[in-house]
Amino acid sequence: MLEQSFVEAAETKIEGKGSAANLIMIKRLDAILERKLEMTDTDQRFYAYSLRMMERFRAMGFADDYIPKSNPSLWNNLHTATLEDFKLSDDESLRYTDEAIDAAKKQELEAFECVSGCKSSIAKLEQAVRQENLRDLLSVLAIGLAFPSIDTLFGRYRFEVIARGELWRTYEELFHEGVLAEGNAAVAIAGPNWRTPEFMINKRYKE
Repeated sequence: MLEQSFVEAAETKIEGKGSAANLIMIKRLDAILERKLEMTDTDQRFYAYSLRMMERFRAMGFADDYIPKSNPSLWNNLHTATLEDFKLSDDESLRYTDEAIDAAKKQELEAFECVSGCKSSIAKLEQAVRQENLRDLLSVLAIGLAFPSIDTLFGRYRFEVIARGELWRTYEELFHEGVLAEGNAAVAIAGPNWRTPEFMINKRYKE
């Protein structure tokens, strides 16, 4: 049974993180509450996962609008435990509709283009994620995407760095080294030691 209070709290949290995919799924839950839409298995899994994540953050004393920034290990641990609770893999299609996944891909591309300064494509971004140095990629992507969105992107194209714990560790290292710094929103800002990656200088993924 859907809880109106959860949907309202989730909207506040998701708006702060700026996740296009989550926003679409929350709008679906709103429509389900208003009896304008039938709940699907995907909606149920998204709701169950999101509610459990919120409960875990609340149990640790965090407000509903709390957003992990330079400490993605906290989010990563709760995310992994919640997937295990429901025997879910990290396959985004289990918790997101095709429309939501398409919105995520569009948001990822826009973030990549904004920071890299050149027009690219979803196919080019996939190529970059698969091939480029992880530190260089994160120094760019973190300025346009919150860590949960980055995790989704790598889960789609380069899951091995998630499985090894390399993604969140490298992300945290970039903050400790001054390459990235905390901004006002969920995304990072360039730190004092940020340098333009070679793939940006060479416009390697320009469309």
